[in-house]
Amino acid sequence: MHTIPESKKNHLWRKVVWYTDPDEHPLGPYHSVEVYCSEESNGYAVWYVRKLARDDSRGVPGVENADYLLNYFAKTARDDAIERAVLIANSDPSMDRIIENLDKLAAAGQKI
Repeated sequence: MHTIPESKKNHLWRKVVWYTDPDEHPLGPYHSVEVYCSEESNGYAVWYVRKLARDDSRGVPGVENADYLLNYFAKTARDDAIERAVLIANSDPSMDRIIENLDKLAAAGQKI
């Protein structure tokens, strides 16, 4: 049985937009981009987690790797929070354009 890490138990919805293929890089390093919606103590948050290599050309130049709080919703807006996460994680058929869109949203987000 697989156990869910404590930090992931409050995730309502999550999508890994891009990740390093472990078959191509079995010894690492591992990089990824993901969007998730989580339940917080007094509402719901939409997060963008950016973990790309320094020399990766994806996204907007100058955006740092970090966790970005993109949106925060009230306790009564659970569905709105999930919808926002789903829409931004699936905003384009091209993975590279999704990462670029997320980087643009991160400029207005709160970096953690």
